[in-house]
Amino acid sequence: MKSSTTMPTRLMLFLAAAAVLAAAACSPAPSAPAAEYWVVAGTNRGESFARNCLAGYDGDGRLAVHCPLPQYYIASALLDAENRIWLGVAWNDYESANEILLWQNNSWQTITVGKRPEAGFAVFQDKLVAGCAEAGVGFSLWQVDRDSLSAREFFTADKGDRDFLLLTAVAANDQYLVAAALHDDPMGELDSSNTSIWWFDADFQPAGSLYLGPNTAVWSIVPLEDGRFMLLNNGAHLDGSAALLIFDPVQGAVTERRREGAGFPYKGAAGDGKICILNRIWSSTRIDDRRSLTVIAGGKAETIALPDGMGFVDVAVRGDKVYLAAWQRGANADDGVYELDLTTGELRQIIAHYDASAILLPK
Repeated sequence: MKSSTTMPTRLMLFLAAAAVLAAAACSPAPSAPAAEYWVVAGTNRGESFARNCLAGYDGDGRLAVHCPLPQYYIASALLDAENRIWLGVAWNDYESANEILLWQNNSWQTITVGKRPEAGFAVFQDKLVAGCAEAGVGFSLWQVDRDSLSAREFFTADKGDRDFLLLTAVAANDQYLVAAALHDDPMGELDSSNTSIWWFDADFQPAGSLYLGPNTAVWSIVPLEDGRFMLLNNGAHLDGSAALLIFDPVQGAVTERRREGAGFPYKGAAGDGKICILNRIWSSTRIDDRRSLTVIAGGKAETIALPDGMGFVDVAVRGDKVYLAAWQRGANADDGVYELDLTTGELRQIIAHYDASAILLPK
């Protein structure tokens, strides 16, 4: 198993400069309030990731911390229990990257992992797990010791007879880690999206894999309180099949298929006894501007319409509040973080932030 790889030249130059400038560019002023919201801008490829940054805001939406980030696709973001922020630096139009940036104590550290750590992070058995998409023709999973920051690869999958195999999501509970990847039809016959999942036991050993079938596209996985996992099938709208697939790693099977919501769940978050699912069609060939939020609580599900055409891309839950991140190409004043009132359906912008692609909420 690999323990390190070579850092891309452009990224190495950026990080060298950032190390020199970190104190001046990223540290908050002595009187700055503690950040209650962290916002990542990291996925606007159309404008070369020019506004990439990490920013912290206080409870009144005032900027407390601002740090420029390298101009790479940065979709993996996690705030851990120690309020440290982990970001995966994946790729740009010139090269792939293989670094995790760790923000702690107002400074940056870097950890080298597999190529393109864009498929998310999970904390499992007190290790950080990074999902690395490699070049979309296989994937690797890495574990990072959260104290020493040493990293090692513990699993790889190649595409085999497939044309591609793209890792999209990882999630964990106390006993199991689950990873999902998109691929072409195993039989080479159908023009449809397909997903397979892999799961691992508490010793990081493979426990099984499962093909979910045609017209499946899992971009997000939500761990449930009963030990199962909710797989969000963004491809369900293609044939009207179940959008929420409940996977039991003990049985190694999907044990429940649910149809709540809009049929195209994209990103999920759980908290305060509810699961909130951002619905948006995410496909390179099917463009659709519909957006909605499905809230599952107390055995009931309600879907709330969101403004069509607004680029909502992330959802987070804290207490009884639900937050959404939105961005659209160009310097838009509407970009930023929105708070949704689940009682009235009122949506209000609480933070204006260009290219806001992820929300991280301290507990």
